[in-house]
Amino acid sequence: MSTRHLIGRRQFLIASSACAIATAAVGPKLFAADAGESPRRLAVGFARFDESAAVHAAEDIPAGDGAFIGRGARISVSGASGASVDPRDRRAVELITHYSYFDGAVRKVAPFRAWGCSRTTGCQGNPVSFTVPVDEMQKIVFSVETERGTPRAVVSRRDALAGVTPEAVALPVSLTLLSGEGTKLVRGFYVIVPLFDNDAEPRWSSYELKKLDGRWALHDRNGNVAPFEHFVLRIDYAS
Repeated sequence: MSTRHLIGRRQFLIASSACAIATAAVGPKLFAADAGESPRRLAVGFARFDESAAVHAAEDIPAGDGAFIGRGARISVSGASGASVDPRDRRAVELITHYSYFDGAVRKVAPFRAWGCSRTTGCQGNPVSFTVPVDEMQKIVFSVETERGTPRAVVSRRDALAGVTPEAVALPVSLTLLSGEGTKLVRGFYVIVPLFDNDAEPRWSSYELKKLDGRWALHDRNGNVAPFEHFVLRIDYAS
């Protein structure tokens, strides 16, 4: 993978504070999808670090790995693969990590923009690695912001006034050590796929993880990148 930026607890809070106000302002609207919007969800696959490990649905992971407690999690994000050639057809535009911490006796959340891309130029942010403690909450919470419609950068003032703006929704996903809650947190690769309308969940067993231009991506048995947008999180112990 290319250059990484390693972010510790103090640096994480400093970096997060810059985007916390903006994210907090739009967060409620993104999570509260209007009744008229098309259903959206995330499909999550998983593969262990073992060479040629099979990809399967992350919901099949039987239990979380308690060894993350006291160590924290190191997360690496390299960007999206399988997107349309036309950047305007992209779906995932941001990956936010919600970092939980205490300010005195008050629990707060610092949203950290770990990854993002442009729907007008196709550019993606640089690969990044960062650490997240899991001791207090025993889980890691992400949200994937999806967008469709005319990209913001090309919406005219007239269209904006007429309400012709892109649909944006943030879809949450949690990786947890707690029993009975969400997708389990273990060491390995998590593959996140935004689904719209009648999209079917990928047939995970038809793919394997390989690197392409320094980026992890799903490939079929013929070596072709999976024909749907996805990105891969590599999660390991932080220490």
